[in-house]
Amino acid sequence: MKSTHKRLRFLWASLLATALAGGCGGGSGSQDNTSSSVPVPSIEAITAGGTTFNASPVSLEAANYSEKEFYVRGTASRYRISNPMTDAEVIDSGHPYTTRVVVRAPTDPAKFNGTVVVEWLNVTTGQDLDVVFGATHDLITREGYAYVGVTAQRVGAQTLRRWNSTRYGIISLDAPNVDPKTGTDIDPAGGVQAGGDVLAWDVMSQIGQALKKGSSTLLPGLQVRRVLAAGESQSAAKLERYHNTIHPLHKVYEGFLLYDRGTQLRADVGVKVLSVGTEFSATLAGPPQADDADNRWWELAGASHVSLAELTGYIDPSTLRDGVFRNGAGTAISLTNVIESGNCATLPLWSQVPNGPILSAALSALSTWVGGGQAPASVPRYVYGSGGVFERGTDNRVVGGLRTALFDVPRAMNLGTNSGSLFCQLAGSSVNFSDAEMCSRYGSPANYLAQFRALTDQNVTDRVMLRPDADRLIAEASAVTFSCAP
Repeated sequence: MKSTHKRLRFLWASLLATALAGGCGGGSGSQDNTSSSVPVPSIEAITAGGTTFNASPVSLEAANYSEKEFYVRGTASRYRISNPMTDAEVIDSGHPYTTRVVVRAPTDPAKFNGTVVVEWLNVTTGQDLDVVFGATHDLITREGYAYVGVTAQRVGAQTLRRWNSTRYGIISLDAPNVDPKTGTDIDPAGGVQAGGDVLAWDVMSQIGQALKKGSSTLLPGLQVRRVLAAGESQSAAKLERYHNTIHPLHKVYEGFLLYDRGTQLRADVGVKVLSVGTEFSATLAGPPQADDADNRWWELAGASHVSLAELTGYIDPSTLRDGVFRNGAGTAISLTNVIESGNCATLPLWSQVPNGPILSAALSALSTWVGGGQAPASVPRYVYGSGGVFERGTDNRVVGGLRTALFDVPRAMNLGTNSGSLFCQLAGSSVNFSDAEMCSRYGSPANYLAQFRALTDQNVTDRVMLRPDADRLIAEASAVTFSCAP
């Protein structure tokens, strides 16, 4: 257990250091919309023994979706990123790699809506986690998106090999990490992860290219119209760097969905980006830049780094099943179990403010925007005081931001941050109200539901929540009961 915590603390400290290292200088980038320079890698279905790591813990078959896993093989270039706000330079080429992707897609081609979401899988915990899919799977399967999860980083590949060497033993994203021009590390240790992620940029580009120009193997029978890149937290930070330095060279992706964003995006890249942030990301990076023609930034009031619904409904079942986390007795434990043992000040962990419905609305809006439709809404930001720190009001609640009913018509005290270890801080907390507290706030269940419904309906009107997700939240609120003394 101690070694697990040490690894998690290191990885999050690494993320913080890298996220805050971005510059604010101008950039230069061609607006040519071709990606012809990016090769299509070879694709092969994985048939070796064992099961898929990160297999969806929710039923895809019930939604008429399939889940398949493929090896991806190719050669990649290494890049010199001297300034995170300007185009990268190619150092050299021809470095072989083998990685894997997890593909989830409608079994009926008629259901496919033409949009593929390509997630840079998150490896902050030392293993691949499909956090974006976990938050948006209801939307993806309801509206006919296809999804591809990418093992892009070395630590994810290394964990796969340890987990099942028969199935994943050939996977490797290793390449020399020294820049021959400067003699320094290309991706230094102490940056995101332990350094050495020099092939990830081309891996991400080539998989996008495979979907655009060679999708028959990955998505047989489906007509791909647009390909979006997505990532959460550390992966969002990587995609920010990709957006600023690699995308201007390759022009593979039509849009980027960043979940818990980091720092600054170039405004001259010419590709659509929607970033959804929580209280935790704001403590790392401060105020986001202003919305512009290609960028929207949503800050979700009361939200922890990942919400309770995502943990209990997706991430915890997945990590418990795959068994990378173990306690001192060798028993598999969930991510929440790991963080709970880190001396967090307030339990239970995780805010009940639902990130998933907001992220789903963001994905839907981004897909529409990329397709030439209406731009996503511009929404209120947190109120930031001196020093770039957001303000808090009564009960330590954040001021401003995108407000949902589970925060402003709550049935628990939800906070987006916590005290204790860094992982405690990102987890936030939620402490349910007693019947007496609910009575004091609302007077009756009917009044509670009326207020909850009104704000949730307003979220739909404001285009930050989709009607099916709003209806589900209202149905859950209608089941809330409490007794008030006469």
